[in-house]
Amino acid sequence: MIDAAMGLFAFRPPDDVTVADIAAAADMTAAAVYYHFPSKEAVLLEGLQTFTERYLVAIRDHARMDGDSSWPSRLIAGLLEWLEENRTFATVYFTHSAGVDAAIEALRRETRIEQVVLLSRAIRAHSDGKRSNVEPEVAAIGIVSLLETGASSWLAHDDVFLGLGRRRFIEIGR
Repeated sequence: MIDAAMGLFAFRPPDDVTVADIAAAADMTAAAVYYHFPSKEAVLLEGLQTFTERYLVAIRDHARMDGDSSWPSRLIAGLLEWLEENRTFATVYFTHSAGVDAAIEALRRETRIEQVVLLSRAIRAHSDGKRSNVEPEVAAIGIVSLLETGASSWLAHDDVFLGLGRRRFIEIGR
């Protein structure tokens, strides 16, 4: 049911998706959807929680540095590729779910905080000891902002993405 609902949310704004639409996409009745979830927003939140758990694992995996100074661009390129592999859920997260309700905004905020924590730890673990304690967090916030902007452009195929094309879009970050 979650996959079917996320497929709908990826192509239509959440306000335009009904519980009946979710039920039909999942070959269920609306009553069966309501048995498991109190609302379509709860279905959406469950899908986004699943996505953010996997996304944070992907960030952990891609943030491992091997002493290569190009790791930030490899991180971004690797995560854009991961987002492509998880396009349906990523599209909902990055382009269609903002502002839907307070619980989803809380999840988005918690996910950003966790991203900053993961990335600042990776930066700090591989710093030369000459940086202040603030710099890794500032750099991590910048990377998270770049990831969100890049992901939105990538997934929505906006004018920037279309103008550059897939290969050049990734190369810009390198």
